[in-house]
Amino acid sequence: MQRVKIEIPQRILYSFPFTITQADINIAEHMGNERILVFANTVRENFFAYFKLNYVDVENKVGIIVANHTINYKSEGFLGDEIVCEVGVDTITECSFDLIFHFIKNQERSLAVLRTGCVYFNFKERKINALPDSYLQVFEKK
Repeated sequence: MQRVKIEIPQRILYSFPFTITQADINIAEHMGNERILVFANTVRENFFAYFKLNYVDVENKVGIIVANHTINYKSEGFLGDEIVCEVGVDTITECSFDLIFHFIKNQERSLAVLRTGCVYFNFKERKINALPDSYLQVFEKK
């Protein structure tokens, strides 16, 4: 089985804690694999809110669309595990970027690493737009 390697950025911009609950547990008594996408969506929304970036600008009908996900599962998650998700940005282009999510359980073990490809999109015109300066200022601060 081929495995795509996801590099964790050295520069972490944001972290978000949560706990695995009963709703996250599947019949095998561990966290269901689909839950990582649910968690990533919550973290992504909070990431944008933290930096006061418009995830979707309803008035101007522009915002982020998810183009792809790549997930590397590293270990199992169990009921009550405390998770911290660290977020970095990679592969910034004129109109897109990758968010890298590193899920760490109980402050010691990697649970999963996820890469989400995001594109800035004009929903009214149905076409890709350039990233706003506000995004670039957050992503490229050294």
